[in-house]
Amino acid sequence: MIDPGTRRGIRLLFSLLVGYRREAILSTVSAFVWMVMVIVGPYLTKLVIDRAIDGNRRDLLFPLVGAVLAAGVIKALGVGGRRYFAFLLSYRAETDLRNRIFEHIQRLEFTYHDETPTGELMSRASSDLSQVRLVYAMLPITIANVAMFVVVVAVMLSIDVTLGAIVSLAVPLLLYIANTYARRVIEIATDVQQKLADNTAVIAEAIGGIRVVKSYGQEAQETAKVHLAAIGIYERSMELIKNRAIFIPLFELVAPLATAVILGMGGLRVIEGALTPGEFYQFAEYMVILNFPLRLTGWFFAEIPRASAAGGRVLELLKTAPEITDPKQPVDIPPGPGDIRFSDVYFQYPDGSPVLDGFDLHVPGGRSVAVVGATGSGKTTVAYLLARFYDVTGGKVLLDGVDVRSVRLGDLRNEVAVVFEETFLFSASIRDNIAFGNPDASDQQVRLAARLAQAHEFITETANGYDSMIGERGYSLSGGQRQRIALARAVLRDPRVLILDDATSSVDAVTEDEIRDALKTVMAGRTTIIIAHRPSTLLLADQVIFIEEGKVVASGTHMDLLERIPRYGAVLASSEVV
Repeated sequence: MIDPGTRRGIRLLFSLLVGYRREAILSTVSAFVWMVMVIVGPYLTKLVIDRAIDGNRRDLLFPLVGAVLAAGVIKALGVGGRRYFAFLLSYRAETDLRNRIFEHIQRLEFTYHDETPTGELMSRASSDLSQVRLVYAMLPITIANVAMFVVVVAVMLSIDVTLGAIVSLAVPLLLYIANTYARRVIEIATDVQQKLADNTAVIAEAIGGIRVVKSYGQEAQETAKVHLAAIGIYERSMELIKNRAIFIPLFELVAPLATAVILGMGGLRVIEGALTPGEFYQFAEYMVILNFPLRLTGWFFAEIPRASAAGGRVLELLKTAPEITDPKQPVDIPPGPGDIRFSDVYFQYPDGSPVLDGFDLHVPGGRSVAVVGATGSGKTTVAYLLARFYDVTGGKVLLDGVDVRSVRLGDLRNEVAVVFEETFLFSASIRDNIAFGNPDASDQQVRLAARLAQAHEFITETANGYDSMIGERGYSLSGGQRQRIALARAVLRDPRVLILDDATSSVDAVTEDEIRDALKTVMAGRTTIIIAHRPSTLLLADQVIFIEEGKVVASGTHMDLLERIPRYGAVLASSEVV
């Protein structure tokens, strides 16, 4: 029984062909040209034997030999066209699917990425797509092979009904073997694809966290995880191989078995005078010809289960609908200073844990507010709801009087820039990293943003200045340097609202002073939400709000809250920053 996911995978494989009609038609036509020449060849050879040689017709010999040669040339052209257009089809399909997957992954919301390992997604775009590509590459020739089998059997029946009928029995036998094989391996093939994804996830996580792994001396532990995952792949793959070792020889046996029967019975027919030597040669040649399509078609059917399982996994990802999308009738954000209002906001994560419970907050345009709370109090969630990384469960979040859910995501995120606690830089030049949110920015704009973020000086001291390449994740730079480049990246967008998510928590006091000077500059006249615990950073805000259990319990200046709210001081003390 084929599971629904695999059936959907099979449908995906064939539905995608609509987008590649030209390549599919050209490769199939080329395959049919090859097929026709393969069928014509033995017939021409029969004519050479029966008419030119046995008939002592010198005048026919060389023209017929020329026809055999011409058929061979056309067959070669058909092979070339078939292979070229089939692989063009398969690689285009793989490339377009990979692009669709990547575009779709980027549209999926934070909650999906919170729960799905990176390696799992990488596997969908690598090993799964390779299986899909393989089927597309073989599909045109398989269609031609099936057609060739039907035509050749029909020709063989016209030559000798008895022998043709024997050959035709190979079809149901082949289908029976293919169906039995598919039923045995479909679940195993699906499991192998999943285990490959799991293994990719383990490796990706270990490489991504290599500094933690090394710092704790846990290389052996991570190696053991990869080894365990690899063993799982090996064991299930061997089950697949065992089934292939049983059934592939059966696929291979069908053609020679039929050939042996035909040679024996056909030989008797020639001896009895029912067949001419030329007809017998033609019949035997057709049996040799059928050996290839029978074997290749059997191999194609053997690969279909794994490819359909891979296609099902790809389709499962593409069918995952983004929960946060542009509204059907979006409105424009009106001009304004960046006035922010949270009105009776409720929010809980998919696992059901409540975070905000009737949260209210107003930040006038151009003002700054710092949000303080214990771990899990919802302070970062407040910032993420404004950028619409998540959607509220209840209530509204307004930017200059407009519900953020009613505007286009692109428009919203052009107006709200976030500097995350964990700074991520790309393996590119410093200039490209700063201009990431505005690739068309001029050098002058990039340098101005760097100056505002207090980054220009250290950038010019690097070997190639703004053209200096940054290593993976920016680890070739210090924490403070990474943070200032991230700040410059946000400043270059010139957003109405700037969100600083613990942007100074991972740097030392000296670096914090440098970043704080940069923050004073970029925050001037700009609505800013600061998620922080360090008093030196909190002093930058016009107002500090203290939240507990998803609500604002107090607001005021940092010093005012220290005096009035003992719990506020305790939370700061627990963060080891007071």
